[in-house]
Parts: sequence; structure tokens; C-alpha cells
Amino acid sequence: MQAVSVTQLRNNMKKYLNDVSKSSDVILVSRSNDDESVVILSLKDYNALNETGHLLSTNANRQHLTESIAQLKTGKTRSFEL
Repeated sequence: MQAVSVTQLRNNMKKYLNDVSKSSDVILVSRSNDDESVVILSLKDYNALNETGHLLSTNANRQHLTESIAQLKTGKTRSFEL
């Protein structure tokens, strides 16, 4: 994670955006009030976070995922031809 000021971001916008998109780095843009600071991350990482949030949003989903992981670890899986 990189922390930069608004001025640094403004002066080097292309560099910072390239850093984020190429390396999955995250940039924290600090502002005078911490509650107003922002984070810049790639669309790929943003979508992954949203998907994880959705998958873990209900007890039923969490339980199903836990059971699936346990089955994978114990070799209780089946292959399907697509």
C-alpha cells in the first residue's frame, strides 16, 4: 500500500494509476481529515471484494462454502465434464 497526498496524486496521476492496475497495489490518498481519505484500487480487486462480501453475506452461503472447503480438503470431490 502506498500513501500519497492529494498533491502527489495530482502531479503523478498516471504513474499511480498504472501502479494500481499493474500490480494490484492499493493507494491511500490522505486528506486533512482521516474520514475524508480515500483508497484507490483496481476494478479487479474491487469486484473480488464485492463478490467475497456477497458470498459471505448470509449464514447459508457461509455454511455451504465451509462444507465445500471441508469436502475439498478431505478429497470428497467429483469431476464433471463440461
